[in-house]
Amino acid sequence: MKKRYLYALLFGIPGFFVSAMLSLLVFGATAGILWIYFFGDSPWPFSIETLLPILFALILLMIWMALTIIGYGIGKRLEKDPALNRNHILASGALTVLFVVLIFLQQWSVGNLGPQSDTVICSEYCSEKGYPGSGMPPRNSGDRTCSCYDTSGDEALKIPLDRIDPRAPK
Repeated sequence: MKKRYLYALLFGIPGFFVSAMLSLLVFGATAGILWIYFFGDSPWPFSIETLLPILFALILLMIWMALTIIGYGIGKRLEKDPALNRNHILASGALTVLFVVLIFLQQWSVGNLGPQSDTVICSEYCSEKGYPGSGMPPRNSGDRTCSCYDTSGDEALKIPLDRIDPRAPK
């Protein structure tokens, strides 16, 4: 494999994660500016709801392509040297693994991975039973009961979490 293609991959794979993070930053900043200065809490126009994801995708692709093209150019310049620089491959692999681990840890910390929290277990239970609302006592109270509320906001059902899910974290 020519070095130009190898370096395009070496820059492109971790470059995807870099471009995704930068795109999220631009997307978040744009949405924040639109929210604070233009639309606020009022319903947003449908065109903006369509354009923001397109903006995210375009920025992601542009940054990713730019990083891949930079890698291609560096690889092309290094083709004169027949030796393969293993440090570059290791750095690319380490960056890729680092990004995957950081994504995993972030998803774990927000509760998308791993055991569900008591409030999520309670909320899902009440939703399955047809109640529109749920609640839990404060965490530091030691009381692990789930309350389901009816449409008037009155407590309709109170059940210990251990009866809902015996595997729930204590």
